[in-house]
Amino acid sequence: MSMGSPPGTSPIREGYTCRPIDIPPVDIWKPDVDFHDANKVNGLDFPSKIRQSRFSSYKDIEGMDPLQVPLWKFLYQGLHNTWLRRTAYGRETFVIPFDNIGTTVFIAELVSQLRTRNVDLDKLATFKARAAGQFVHQKEATQNMAKEVAQLLQSWLPSQPQADNASQQRILELEAELAKVKSDNTQHPPTTAETPGQASTPIARALHGQPSTSTSFDPSCLLVSPGSVNQWLVDNQPSSLTETQYKKWLKDLKLPQHKQDTLEKQLEKVTTWWNNQQDDAVKTIQRASAAMGIDPCKYKNASTDEIVLKVMTVAMLMNS
Repeated sequence: MSMGSPPGTSPIREGYTCRPIDIPPVDIWKPDVDFHDANKVNGLDFPSKIRQSRFSSYKDIEGMDPLQVPLWKFLYQGLHNTWLRRTAYGRETFVIPFDNIGTTVFIAELVSQLRTRNVDLDKLATFKARAAGQFVHQKEATQNMAKEVAQLLQSWLPSQPQADNASQQRILELEAELAKVKSDNTQHPPTTAETPGQASTPIARALHGQPSTSTSFDPSCLLVSPGSVNQWLVDNQPSSLTETQYKKWLKDLKLPQHKQDTLEKQLEKVTTWWNNQQDDAVKTIQRASAAMGIDPCKYKNASTDEIVLKVMTVAMLMNS
């Protein structure tokens, strides 16, 4: 009597013979009992088992070897995703990972809409390039078209209102001076008299374009809106204002050791100073950071404020 699977039973439940996974060695990796690679790339080493997290629990992949996680675990609808069937027939299938569910939903819907409307991106990119007098390779034509779509999306962002500079500076000056008084209310007042035309506080000196009388870093200067944007910050700000992205961004800057030491001391001052500020200081920081060049659309919640302060401190150090 045959001992095979009953008719209609999927071999998934019974087990079946298939080609084993062959993972080739990577010469530059440094494996040990806990890691595929103990080296860090983009701040991350490579554990041999997936760590516990809310996401790994949700996907039920905790403890699995990250090199052997089934593809269906990451696909929408899991085993019911029809792309698995396409893959089984050896047809072209490409996967791009995202770390944000909003981006994933947007791209998935965009691709679905293009497929529904029978839009061939390769043909469209080629046609658009030739219409513009460009004779480039298919890949470059598609990339150029993607950049134009990104520019269109960026144009939908709300524009920053052009506030009266004099009024804005006056508001920031008053708010900053008030915050300075509140944070220093336990300290003795300065004994030196202010000379005519010379401001006495770091904030006032910054607002009047006067040089600082001290080389020490005063965190209250972060409340001062600069006269113009910090171009270095505009060109080099982190992709998002999260703790993870901030740490990656800071590491990628590869600051020399003396600047790392200086930054560490400055950030300690910023943290202590910020913990003593009143709640209304948040609005001042948001205005000052936007004036410095930080994209206001990156603000998400209250936890963003401290990251903003750190980024502003780094930007000021880079321009010092």
